[in-house]
Amino acid sequence: MNYPVPSEWRLLKMNAPEWGRALIGCLAAIGAVAIQPINAYCVGSLVSKYFRSDKSAVNNKSNISALISVVIGALNFITSLLQHYNFTVMGERLTKRVRKKRQAKLMTYEMGWFDDDENTSAASCARLATEASIFWSLFGDRMSLLEQTFFGSVFAYAPGLVLTWRITLVVID
Repeated sequence: MNYPVPSEWRLLKMNAPEWGRALIGCLAAIGAVAIQPINAYCVGSLVSKYFRSDKSAVNNKSNISALISVVIGALNFITSLLQHYNFTVMGERLTKRVRKKRQAKLMTYEMGWFDDDENTSAASCARLATEASIFWSLFGDRMSLLEQTFFGSVFAYAPGLVLTWRITLVVID
């Protein structure tokens, strides 16, 4: 039997108690994506430091660049961890709510409904498990990926438009 696809707006409203986690996850996703262009700029500027004539300046600037790389790596780790943790918790809690609602609804059906081959306890449990995993993937994976993709393109194109707008316009086309 084909069931209607659940409304994403309704699922978002069911996940309303997790708005704090959503905010932390979104901010962490923005931070994780913002780090990538900063890292690219730092790596690009690293090459120019090796062309200095003073060897002590090269060592000094290289040590600073190494420290910046370690800090960028730590920030990337923390922001990615916060992002994925919060979106995963949101997905798990939504899954739990959907399972509880579905189970409560199943308990209201007449006994004869369970006699149908499509409605046996095994079939109902299998449907409950597969549908709940769809809800988890919606919030655990897709929302996180959507957030990263949107802000990744913003943070990639914005500096490009400011620094070299002609080349960026060619790349966008």
